[in-house]
Amino acid sequence: MPYIYETHMHTNQASACGRSPGRDYIQKYMDAGYAGIIITDHFFRGNCGVDRALPWKEFIHRFCSGYEDARNEGEKRGFPVFFGWEENVDGDEYLIYGLDESWMMEHPDMPRWTRKQQYDIIRAAGGCVVQAHPFRARSYNHTIYLSAQLCDGVEVFNCGNEMNWNILAMRYAQVIGKPVTAGSDNHCADFMRKENLAGVVLDQPLSCIQDYVDVILNRKPMGLHLPVPLPEWTKNISPDLPALWLGEQGETTGLDVMDMLSKPRQP
Repeated sequence: MPYIYETHMHTNQASACGRSPGRDYIQKYMDAGYAGIIITDHFFRGNCGVDRALPWKEFIHRFCSGYEDARNEGEKRGFPVFFGWEENVDGDEYLIYGLDESWMMEHPDMPRWTRKQQYDIIRAAGGCVVQAHPFRARSYNHTIYLSAQLCDGVEVFNCGNEMNWNILAMRYAQVIGKPVTAGSDNHCADFMRKENLAGVVLDQPLSCIQDYVDVILNRKPMGLHLPVPLPEWTKNISPDLPALWLGEQGETTGLDVMDMLSKPRQP
């Protein structure tokens, strides 16, 4: 049987844009047929709702409160809830999976990490990095940064995106040959509808977040649960903002993004 998981969502305990506490999502996702969810609240440099002036360990403790709230409610109902976070660098955002609160408490330098440091440190600790909605154009970003060598996967369908941004994300993932994920980017339990949700589909249930990391890093079978089909990219679909293709150190390469997207798909 297929197992559907939400990979991208926010609570009002840790994300400034969140509208619902973690516990309010549980029954809604159960009713929608999901096998579990991953809470990915906005972290320090993103739209975080936790006071950044707090001492580091207290900041982390409060940041994890939305996840804890959801997990506790999930345990009561027999519904798995896993932990991740979403970090912003310069308008480009990344979903981090595989690590936990205690690990974060021991890394007070996280808010100062470059893209390269983020990727290397997360990977060395056993986690993985997925570039979230890479072509999104919003008021908080002025440039699209494509971290092709500093991510392990690409979120190619995000329910908060315009369709063209998702189409571009899928093409980007195909060209760089990285695993693809999908998520609802859910911010509110009250307004969620089954027919508007996204996620990933696995053939085995997750027992822990490390299982999901293993799926991504080892390219195990993973499908996409989408509310609508994702059309193929064509050359008339281009980014809505200036776009930069970054190198393995996070440096600007000077490569033309449209030329890169026109390259053959990687296997």
